[in-house]
Amino acid sequence: GGHKSGGKNSKESSKGPPKETSSAPHLPQHVLQAVLDQFDALAPDGKLTKSVLQAELKKALAKRHEAPFGLFDDPRHPGCPRAIAEAGAGGAANITGSDGTSGAAWAVRALVTGKEIEANFSAKGGPAALTGSWNGSAIRWADGNVWTIRSSPAPGCASAVAVSA
Repeated sequence: GGHKSGGKNSKESSKGPPKETSSAPHLPQHVLQAVLDQFDALAPDGKLTKSVLQAELKKALAKRHEAPFGLFDDPRHPGCPRAIAEAGAGGAANITGSDGTSGAAWAVRALVTGKEIEANFSAKGGPAALTGSWNGSAIRWADGNVWTIRSSPAPGCASAVAVSA
């Protein structure tokens, strides 16, 4: 007689269907959502290419200098950068900073209109309506101070400050 081999005696080497693996990096959810939200505009033909994304990034980088948002150096308070961030629609912005190693952090409101900014520094003892002009790399304030944009945060100055209404 013939000898039957195998069958259920040998363990199966496969554990079900192969799982899909993605070679894409683990991108933050907000990045993926932004691409998904803009997919039809970015790729009307349904094909999103690297060159399309590079062109959009180039436009975004150029646009970032159109309004005074980012981190700035204030020569009147060396080592204590100021952060200006959008705070909703209509040009509303928040400015945060501190005035020295022992100085408390502060936050004030501002309004950005095109290349102009008006800030209410009264919460920190300054003027209630200081205006400034943005030139793409610096804000020239009406009081003569000039804040220049910086490319990265200063060490130890990255703590967030809540802005009260």
